[in-house]
Amino acid sequence: MAMKLWATMPFFHKDRSTPWADVLAEQLDIAQAAEDLGFEGVVIPENHFQNYVTNPNSVGVAAAVASRTTRLRIHPGVFVLPYYHPLLVASWMGFLDALAPGRFSFGVARGGGRVGFDRLGIPFEESLGMYTEALEILQRAWVEDDLSWDGKYYQFPKTTVVTKSRNPLDIWVASQSAEGIARVAEGGLNLETSPNYGHFEPHGDLDELLKTYDAAVAASGKPRGEVMVLRHVWLGDTEEQAMEYWDDLVNHSNHYMTIVQGGRENKDLTTQEARLGRRIDGAAVNDFITGGFVDVVPVPRSKENLYETHNDPVLTTPDKMIQRFKHYESIGIDHLLLHQSWGQPGAAVIENMEKIAREVMPALED
Repeated sequence: MAMKLWATMPFFHKDRSTPWADVLAEQLDIAQAAEDLGFEGVVIPENHFQNYVTNPNSVGVAAAVASRTTRLRIHPGVFVLPYYHPLLVASWMGFLDALAPGRFSFGVARGGGRVGFDRLGIPFEESLGMYTEALEILQRAWVEDDLSWDGKYYQFPKTTVVTKSRNPLDIWVASQSAEGIARVAEGGLNLETSPNYGHFEPHGDLDELLKTYDAAVAASGKPRGEVMVLRHVWLGDTEEQAMEYWDDLVNHSNHYMTIVQGGRENKDLTTQEARLGRRIDGAAVNDFITGGFVDVVPVPRSKENLYETHNDPVLTTPDKMIQRFKHYESIGIDHLLLHQSWGQPGAAVIENMEKIAREVMPALED
């Protein structure tokens, strides 16, 4: 099977002057373009209380996308499992599958930052335990009737998720560190990733993570799951055209880095070990979001020799983009998630999706 291209609906709310309803409308346009242009699917992220990702309900958006499309695969998430009771998540997925049978999958994660935990009153230190228990409940609730549970974090009497369907529950786990990715492989689960601090990722990090994943699969004896990787991309006829929205990309990346580093000073990420290590969030820091908008801590970036030095972003011409994508395919990536909306006009995003469908996608077909 050839590697398939997906689109993401990033819900980046660039500035306060734009109503959120306009952001939503642009994201739905991306999904419609993905359907029309032959993308395999669309990923719908969910996050809360900040403008980097301003979608509080990926289930609702997924339902809207399902009502407008006929063949597009739809992937809500990731659900930070400690935020939700796992029985509710299992029920929601059954509801979505009934709307568009066989077209849904969804992503789950432990949660890599404190913003949501601190505001929802969920102890961040318990996130791994809550996630692990919730994932097991999800996997069992989808196939078992009268499931009862008496765990550390969840307890309930015999319960049946009545929205089960005949389609298997297609769970993907989002992870970015070498430690987390090995855990996904050991569980025989599908992986969605962008190496830790995946914005402006140097060459070699993604290859190393895939080696870690494959080694853990081999050691586990379980079948290898599928792998989806996110890349920030923009296609131009020339290198200069491909850099047209460079400043927007840097601004978008600054939002991400500020959130994952808790508004603190930039960490030393000059070594691969640091970039692929698990993020350790210390004490809660709550003074880097004002009025729902991130007070960004700038990270110096250079576009000199970007293609030659970085694996992400991929801002280049058709021949070089095809070359890079074929490398991804060669190291075992099944689905490539293209992030093309980081502050550009919505019409420009759709035009670039059309250009990729016309000039890159055919080269990836079987």
